[in-house]
Amino acid sequence: MAKKHFHITNEFIDQESGKTILAGTIFETDEDRVERLRAADVIGREATKPEIDAAKKAAEAEPDGGKDAGNA
Repeated sequence: MAKKHFHITNEFIDQESGKTILAGTIFETDEDRVERLRAADVIGREATKPEIDAAKKAAEAEPDGGKDAGNA
């Protein structure tokens, strides 16, 4: 199943991980979950490759090496 990356528009608790996903981050999900996340109004537009790369680079610069990127 192909993974996609989306801009998070509203904070939510991920049902699969139990982690809080913060608004303003980029979230990776599979195509099966996209419809549910859109219906819950928590994802916006799909992220571009440069946006994904920039988010990964910023997360790696964090003290924890990006292990908690996008999570509260």
